Amino acid sequence: MDSIPFLHANRLFTIFFEDDLAFTEVRLILDFLLDRNAFDPHVQETAGRYLIDSEQANFTVWVSEMNVIIQRSFVIPP
Repeated sequence: MDSIPFLHANRLFTIFFEDDLAFTEVRLILDFLLDRNAFDPHVQETAGRYLIDSEQANFTVWVSEMNVIIQRSFVIPP
């Protein structure tokens, strides 16, 4: 599993991933998580895993503090 630091919305995240991800996918996932306040410690106590659908793929995402683990679960054919 690889990891990269990723600056988005004036916040620094550490993204962990196995499959190559496009920057647009990472931004979509982070926006989804920010909209749900997923980086708040109280939210993380009850919800640490998210299922996110995009036009090209589905993702299973885990959040711990500012660490985001992304697993591509399904690639939607064009």
